Amino acid sequence: MMSTLTQLKKTAAAVALGVSVQAFTGGAQAADSVVPSAWNVAPMRAGAYLESFDATLPAWADTVGVSSVSDQYPAMTGLPVRSNAWFDANAKVLRLDTEGAVVSNTVAYPASEGAVSFAAKPVYVDMRVRFDAMTDVPDPVVVQGSKLAVFVAADKKLVAVHASGWSTNAVALDTNLWHQLTIKMLNGTYDVLLDDQTIFSGLTVRNVGAANILESASFCGTGLIDDLYISHGDPMYAVTGPTGTIPELPEDGSNIPSDTQQTRINAWLDGTAVTDLSNLTQDELSHAYLLNELEDDGGVALDPVYTFGISAIDVITPTLLKVTAALSTGSGAKNGAINGRIQLQGKVGINDAWTTLSGAVTPAFADFVNGQATYTFTIPAGGYQFFKPLIVP
Repeated sequence: MMSTLTQLKKTAAAVALGVSVQAFTGGAQAADSVVPSAWNVAPMRAGAYLESFDATLPAWADTVGVSSVSDQYPAMTGLPVRSNAWFDANAKVLRLDTEGAVVSNTVAYPASEGAVSFAAKPVYVDMRVRFDAMTDVPDPVVVQGSKLAVFVAADKKLVAVHASGWSTNAVALDTNLWHQLTIKMLNGTYDVLLDDQTIFSGLTVRNVGAANILESASFCGTGLIDDLYISHGDPMYAVTGPTGTIPELPEDGSNIPSDTQQTRINAWLDGTAVTDLSNLTQDELSHAYLLNELEDDGGVALDPVYTFGISAIDVITPTLLKVTAALSTGSGAKNGAINGRIQLQGKVGINDAWTTLSGAVTPAFADFVNGQATYTFTIPAGGYQFFKPLIVP
């Protein structure tokens, strides 16, 4: 299979499946497919462009060759299990056969929002693929017109084309099996994952088309494809996400969570009775999420009230501390898990600035019983005498 992310031109035959993302200069109304500009939305599936190939052949795939949707294909076994169900079970796949030409699925944001950008936040192109190994190297015209390319060479090894040349994976692929291919693009670089394992990381995209713009996903050659996904959200994200209507989010604050963190907040909100967040800032909402406790008055969220500190420290060695953290909220002493971890800060002298102690953080979300949570922390050497706990994502 060959996959490229690029400004791909229609070109001569490639003998295997090709996937490409190319530059597209038209407006959204001219695009074949719309990619949502926001992915942390409800319902979760509304945050991605999804093509299951389970109905008729999409118009963009029917421009050249004899491609078709087919229910006659090898069973999909051994694919990684993902907890987020982007696609329903489906019976058909795209059987690609472009007869040496290229088919391009042009993409853009919704009308008037412009081209899909990976300058500031990642764009993921994800699909299930049954590769055909190429008997020849890709057509130079295809490579020259591409931001990036991914294909399986004649020796059945995965190859990535980038600004500095080609990189080849050392391990041969089983082309009799389906694989999950994920391409992540961010600010001039890209990663390639196969079956949710990183194969290539930090490769530089080629200087083709508009910088940091994804304008199409293009395919050439032969092979099988299913469940094509394009989004700013990581397809491997472990939370299914909100399924109902969530309140409008408050204004951004200094503690702005990442897209992944905001999606976790949205999924968490979906399980509460809150319908109005107007009294909260983004910081206050983030605090409530980390505490796993959202107070409300008739559906109106209230600013979380809490106290947090250290109730006991046992110095086991100069670099090993047993710390009991104390947490109370508006409901009293905290019971149960929070959505955050406990991170220790320390200082040597009382007038020194606080230093975040590398590695002195709970490995998972902290769990409280009657307002107490006790953990053993390894701290760096250096004579730290004073300690302060933080709750962090």
